[in-house]
Amino acid sequence: MTAGAAGSAPAPQRTLDRARDLLDAPPQPSIPASRQKALRTTAIFAATLCMGMATLALGDTIPPMQVAPRSDIDIRVGRNKSSGRIEIYGSIGSRASVRREKGQVVIRLPGQKKPDLGDIRSNPPVGIKAVDLKSDARASELWLTVTDGFDTHFGREDGAVFVQIDPTAVDDAKPDDGKKDGQITVNLQDVLKGEAAKSATTDTAEAAGARVSKAANVPVVALEVADADGGKDVTFPFDGPVATAVFRRGDSVWIVFDSEVDLRLPPELKDGAIIQDAQWTRNDGFTALRLTAPTIGSLSAINDGLVWRVRLGGKPLDNKAVDVDVVRDDSTGVPSLNINLPGATRVAWIRDPSVGDRMAVIPARGPVKNLANARTVLEASLASTAQGAAVFHMTPDVKVAVSGDLVEITRPDGLTLSTLDPNASPDDDKLAYKNALYPGLMNADWSAAPPEGFLVRYNRLQVAAADEASQGSTAPTKARLALARFLVGQNLSFEAQGVLDLLIKEAPRAQDDPQIRGLRVVARMLSGRYADATGDLSSSQLINDPASRLWTGYAEMQSGHHADAVKDFKFGLKALDQFPPEWRAKLGSAYAYSALQQNDLTTAEAMITYAIAQATTPLQKLQAYLIDAQIIEAQGDKARAFKVYQAVARASDDSIAAPAAMHAAMLAYDLKKATSSQTLAALDSLRFRWRGDDTEMKLINDMGTIYLSEGRYREALMVLKGGGQTFMNDPQSIQIQTTLNQAFRGLFLGGMADGLQPVEALGLFNDFKELTPIGADGDEMVRRIVRRLVDVDLLDQAADLLQYQVSNRLDGVAKSSVASDLAAIYLMNHDPQKALQALWSTRTTLLPKTVMAERRLLEARALSELNEPDKALDVLGNDNSPDAQDIRADIFWNQQDYAHAGAMLEKRLADRWKTDAPLSQADEGRLLRAAVAYSLQKDQDSLTRLSTRFGKFADTAASGDAIRVALAPLDGGTLSAKDFAASTAANDSFAAWVTGMKKKFREKDDAAAKAAANAPKSKTA
Repeated sequence: MTAGAAGSAPAPQRTLDRARDLLDAPPQPSIPASRQKALRTTAIFAATLCMGMATLALGDTIPPMQVAPRSDIDIRVGRNKSSGRIEIYGSIGSRASVRREKGQVVIRLPGQKKPDLGDIRSNPPVGIKAVDLKSDARASELWLTVTDGFDTHFGREDGAVFVQIDPTAVDDAKPDDGKKDGQITVNLQDVLKGEAAKSATTDTAEAAGARVSKAANVPVVALEVADADGGKDVTFPFDGPVATAVFRRGDSVWIVFDSEVDLRLPPELKDGAIIQDAQWTRNDGFTALRLTAPTIGSLSAINDGLVWRVRLGGKPLDNKAVDVDVVRDDSTGVPSLNINLPGATRVAWIRDPSVGDRMAVIPARGPVKNLANARTVLEASLASTAQGAAVFHMTPDVKVAVSGDLVEITRPDGLTLSTLDPNASPDDDKLAYKNALYPGLMNADWSAAPPEGFLVRYNRLQVAAADEASQGSTAPTKARLALARFLVGQNLSFEAQGVLDLLIKEAPRAQDDPQIRGLRVVARMLSGRYADATGDLSSSQLINDPASRLWTGYAEMQSGHHADAVKDFKFGLKALDQFPPEWRAKLGSAYAYSALQQNDLTTAEAMITYAIAQATTPLQKLQAYLIDAQIIEAQGDKARAFKVYQAVARASDDSIAAPAAMHAAMLAYDLKKATSSQTLAALDSLRFRWRGDDTEMKLINDMGTIYLSEGRYREALMVLKGGGQTFMNDPQSIQIQTTLNQAFRGLFLGGMADGLQPVEALGLFNDFKELTPIGADGDEMVRRIVRRLVDVDLLDQAADLLQYQVSNRLDGVAKSSVASDLAAIYLMNHDPQKALQALWSTRTTLLPKTVMAERRLLEARALSELNEPDKALDVLGNDNSPDAQDIRADIFWNQQDYAHAGAMLEKRLADRWKTDAPLSQADEGRLLRAAVAYSLQKDQDSLTRLSTRFGKFADTAASGDAIRVALAPLDGGTLSAKDFAASTAANDSFAAWVTGMKKKFREKDDAAAKAAANAPKSKTA
């Protein structure tokens, strides 16, 4: 081998020799026993591996196992004497699932990449006695064997999957088990450590016991909790002045005091809505409270003497907080950062259990001093705080110390800050990323053309971004941010979103940086993806950023939520002047438009004046003047507004000219400067000139309104229906749909269609019947049209309408009731078979008595028409109503049972002979058929009685001659004239029934209309 020839041992041999040295070395007192055990285990593993490598060198090699990098599967192990914890991060690890199977805990990692198990196998946490790996083509599984006497629970927290291993609870534990009101127990005391205790793995049981023993005689602070202004206030009443730090990290809110106290947490603190969990601990002169509150927006604090109050969510406290300054310090010869934090006491070194890293937390005395915007350098991140200061993501050599009112952040070789070298290349300075004044701000210089050319600048930025990304998930982000910002400035917003989305995918913690979230908001807003930007805009990192609130207002204006837009625009006004002139004009115009929609004309006029003054191009000014004209029109000066619209309508950009021309056309119509035909022609030409936004929606709505006012109902419904289909997915199209529905209701419920011919009204209804409302109003529409069709004997069309209602729209009682009307129409149209089908297919027992009786009579009449007299009489049963008697009389007549028929008909006439009023058509038919029946029965007595009582009506009857012949005495059997009278009577019977049914339809229609008119009207906002 070449290496051996050179006089040095091969690599496997060197590794084996080093392993032997480790195995033979005596114990080192300075190294903890657990660490020495891990080293010896590693040495044994290395020796075995090297022996295997020597064997493999003699034969064929095998491919190495595909071990996932830490960015994909990052297994972290927390250890102390009594408990342990396993957390899995990374793009694959964060998607792991955990289950219990056969007494073991199984962690399933999707994909073919396998985790590096060297550390967890050589030095497993307490409670885990074995770790095995099983793999297949779809996933790898870690099988953890749990030691007897330990229990596990697992879940997902802060972007990681965790398994917590704790001793099994003892049933006979003493009542006082060391926990008070949510205090973290001794096996979790490694959450908080003094500055000297840098690692949880070196914590000893003796140290933990010493900390617990200090709990005696500490002050007690009983927390007070109250709901206030949409959030939750947590109050801490101390006995003396206490320094505090309040900040948010991930889903947790940390509140740290520079005093050891015994916190008493009330039960209502964890309400499950705002605060889901609460844990606290104390150590080394500090007390830390960690609240799990993933849904809150704002976080604020206030100090009133000895009392600290923290508000989670809702309206921020009016605390007049002072934003602390972060300044660069090169006085020591290496770059460092100083935080000017008056009242700072000292540094609390806290290990965050949800992330696993150390935080440097610096509490400060009141009044409130906060760091509004987070700052990030390569080696550390300064958190956004509501009080005090906190430093995250530190490399191991970063030092944080308090010196008077300064918090010094240093490292031996200096922090990586922007260069101050006067000999540095100007191009390098242009490539460097600098934080914006506000995270959501876009600067005017972003869009400057690179002097060296676009491709040269782009290639340099891309190379720097790729080099940065290759460093893994813990790499800095500034090179990629510089690339994304350059793309935004060059109007390549979609490409910028791709860069930022990839950055966050590779380093999920980057979302904690407000600058990253703010830049992604700018990219999405410039590309019109307003809905996609709402997640970042509502995050805790941007909720108090004024520039981001301006973007929030702009997005809400675009979606039509003008009340919310006005509030957000007002909040962000102080950042408006920092935007480029073009966006000052756009945002100012948007603010003015939303204020106009809220009828706040004072604010609208002030903001549009501001926007016009900022506009830098003629088109930008015309865009602002278009909104200005709408404000002038709302103020009542329509003549002046008309002139402004006409001027703006001459713009070269149709997105400005088309809405101006539309407003001008409608104002000309209102001012009587144009007829309705001229206005409709102008609007119709604009409709095909500019399409697809709220301008076309308003244009369609205006056209429909004019058509309706002109009585051109079909054109109105057609244009409104077409507009509704075009904008069916647009929330702002509700006005078109409202106008369309109101027009249809006005036609068929409000009486507007009553002037149309029945056939014309039917055609209009059928063409737009999908607009028929569900429920009583829709049923009444159909009833009104059916009544008009029945009146003119268009029975087929009426039946089709009701059949559609029965088959497609109705259920229950309503369906059976309408089916009764359908059966009556079929009977009037001489189709008794369909009448029976309509009745039988809608049978139900849960019907009102009146509906049941009506359906029974119709069924009996249909059976009679089908020559089923016995079945018809069975259906009638004991019904002795007048209508039932008429049906029985018809049945007896058809059966030539003239004795019963005559008696039944005379009974129906009752005491009608006692009055002198002319007989109705139905009573004339009954009288004629009764007389013929008695004649055919040769019942002269009954005929004489009938003639004596009703003979006087012949003079006023419509069929007077027929009545005289029918009532004449019997003449020995000659019935020719009476046969004529019988035929007439039969025809009159059916005609009379049809006339009666038409009258019933009109009565139903009138009753429904009267009930609708008397019904209480619903209140509208």
